[in-house]
Amino acid sequence: MGGKSFPIQVLGARSSSEPGTSTATSAGTFDVRIYRARIPIAAAAREERLHLTTTSPPMRGTERQSAKRMWARLLGGLVALAILAIAYSIAGKLGLRLAVVHANATAVWPPTGLALAALLVRGYRVWPSILLGALLVNVTTAGSVGTSIGIAVGNTLEALLGAFLVRRFANGPRTLDRAQDVFKFALLAGVVSTTVSATFGVTSLALGGFASWSNYASIWLTWWLGDAAGALIVAPLLLLWSANRRIRWPRGRALEALFFVLCLVVVGQAVFGGWLPTDVHNHPLEFLCIPPLVWAAFRFGQREAATASVALSALALWGTLRGSGPFVRDTQNESLLLLQAFMATVAVTTMAICAVVAERRRAETQREAVIGELKDAADNIKTLRGLLRICSCCNKICNEADAWVRLETYIEQHSEAAFSHGLCPECVKQQYANLHAGLAARRPELFG
Repeated sequence: MGGKSFPIQVLGARSSSEPGTSTATSAGTFDVRIYRARIPIAAAAREERLHLTTTSPPMRGTERQSAKRMWARLLGGLVALAILAIAYSIAGKLGLRLAVVHANATAVWPPTGLALAALLVRGYRVWPSILLGALLVNVTTAGSVGTSIGIAVGNTLEALLGAFLVRRFANGPRTLDRAQDVFKFALLAGVVSTTVSATFGVTSLALGGFASWSNYASIWLTWWLGDAAGALIVAPLLLLWSANRRIRWPRGRALEALFFVLCLVVVGQAVFGGWLPTDVHNHPLEFLCIPPLVWAAFRFGQREAATASVALSALALWGTLRGSGPFVRDTQNESLLLLQAFMATVAVTTMAICAVVAERRRAETQREAVIGELKDAADNIKTLRGLLRICSCCNKICNEADAWVRLETYIEQHSEAAFSHGLCPECVKQQYANLHAGLAARRPELFG
């Protein structure tokens, strides 16, 4: 092993007698030779570096997989946002094809229900899609870029406010589980929040010079009712299908569903399609729409009833646009307003009935569960015979450790109770005489 020598100055230094360590060269100066030695620490360091080298590639592979998953989630989220924006714009363009009082105001506006359901299911983070979709709809319809931005902001705030109110006061995405929450949903999402979009939209058009202030009330009413109907008819359908997409029907129920669809189409065409004679149209035929929806509520459930409500609304809209049905008036806009008001009312009533039926079924399920637990408890009581043995002479429980273990195990398995272990006064007196004497002197009431 080689070494490197260099002189160092030492005050009051003494020459060392150890060989191979230092050699005196002059007064106060030593030639110190430092040798390189292969000590175990160096070998351990090399082994550690080798270990890190062999284990680092799998770690980098795991990091790459995590990065891929992160980018995949990000890409999937962006695709979902794009799909929502496209769906919003398509639904909006279809609704605006029925605009009468103004090119931007229609009595049929499904995007409100789509946006509300998306915010309730996916969270507030999807609001950019709503803003983009609303902007695309309006900027390609009428008005200027400024009015389109104002309308898009109003549509987005409407959806955000509706989702916030439903989450805060109406049980959020499960707002259709209880009848009281259904009515809260109708009030907050269908009546209150929709005023934001109507006010923002009509005011933007009036300020931009694309609508006259004299028509403000009629345009506002059409705008508001279209948004309200969209929230009350479309949103329940999307909420219920997003919560449960599977269809599990027995064969008999599937045949009943086919017969129900046939009856629904017949009723829709009879009321709104002009299948009945002309002299019958003066009668209140619209009430024939209620029995099929009640049938769906009791026999199939909320999801199927909401689907039937949307299908019936589509049949009613198609018939009314063709000039047939009980809601046809002198102008198309008036006919659509009456139709949307009726269908929104029917949809809310149907959802309330469905909620009551669902609550009753849940109560029956809980009652059956309680009855089953009581039966099990009654059966288990029969097994208590012989669990603890009592002396027939002194009527005291025999002091057997195994008996108490069996009793504790049984109670822990069949209830939420538990034994509390401690010392009785007699055992304290026997085991801890000094402690007993002190306690008896200070707290005599504890020992009688």
